[in-house]
Amino acid sequence: MNSIRINRFARFVPGAFTWATPARVARKIVQVAVPGLFLLLTACGGNMEEPKIELNPHPAMHYVVTIAFNGAPGAFDTIKASAQYEVTNRDCVPEQPISGATILPSKQLWLDLHRVNEGVYETDLYIDQIKDENYFSKGLCRWSLVAVSAKASHGRMQFVTPLFVPRFFEERGITNYFSFASYNDANTALLNTGNENRAAYPHPSETFSVQVSAREARR
Repeated sequence: MNSIRINRFARFVPGAFTWATPARVARKIVQVAVPGLFLLLTACGGNMEEPKIELNPHPAMHYVVTIAFNGAPGAFDTIKASAQYEVTNRDCVPEQPISGATILPSKQLWLDLHRVNEGVYETDLYIDQIKDENYFSKGLCRWSLVAVSAKASHGRMQFVTPLFVPRFFEERGITNYFSFASYNDANTALLNTGNENRAAYPHPSETFSVQVSAREARR
């Protein structure tokens, strides 16, 4: 399995994230909702046969997600967004036959972005997009949104901004900052999660931001 490199463009300041210890690096990796990461961790965890997960034919909890880029030094090769869902109740999931662990199923859905302004994109998202169902004959599995993530790429550098629940429901969302140096380092393969603290960078003025926010759609 390929290793995941951590953002090396930020420096430590009080109140900012730091990658100084392996434990903190591990926590950061688990925390980031990089598209496909939860599925990757599930696949590595056991050999339980995955059920065919169904979409809710009549979702009702409709939200609009806005992704805004501000001050980027250039264009991006791709801009994508995805939503990550996970089963919330363990009692509906059987134990792994070898390890005995209970691994909660997860599902990633790619979202259709449309440009609404210079550097601003929107997409529709349904909280109840995954169908609650008795997937394992152990009772109803209830699904919940975990996070929505924006991912922009420039060369091999990928700028990832995850918005986790419950913060998803806060109007201000999340704003992550990224350095111009990381944008210019397009030949480095890196999942760059940036930093919420602009002052974490040696040159704060040489940064750009990615904001991800959500609002309930008007009925």
